[in-house]
Amino acid sequence: MTMGKIKKFANLSIRKITGGKDPIRLVEDFITRLGFDPDECQKHKNSDDVRWMVSVEKGEDLEILVEGLKSSADTTIYMGVNIATVPVRGGDEMLAAALEIADGLVGIKISLVGHYLVLSASMGTAGISVDEIDYSYRLITAQSTWFKETLAEELGWEQVPSE
Repeated sequence: MTMGKIKKFANLSIRKITGGKDPIRLVEDFITRLGFDPDECQKHKNSDDVRWMVSVEKGEDLEILVEGLKSSADTTIYMGVNIATVPVRGGDEMLAAALEIADGLVGIKISLVGHYLVLSASMGTAGISVDEIDYSYRLITAQSTWFKETLAEELGWEQVPSE
């Protein structure tokens, strides 16, 4: 084979294609799986974060927040559900009991956000799938009832206040 028979191609302008899955798209797919319209649920969006509020059951709202979009290595997904309102009277007992019970939670955590107890999960987006987001959501919902019942029992209340 001689060099004269090799076809010469024009220089191509090759652009960099970044790998990975779009975390916003993953969350939108997850919200769609739950049976909601992601556009209607979206409450906030800027260049670094996006927030959705999804009304799941019994008046509980699932907050989903994608943060750190400017740096894909630092992008995280947070999801949480308000499970109880901390009352002014008896709040110290409720918080102490919640911390004791929290030791039994698996894969999620309890937090005090404002005057609400929130069950939540956070995850990095590197290599994450919609199924993993759904799994974290299922961990929250599966343990929500147990946590509320155990908290009410520990406090000697009929039920924990939710609003």
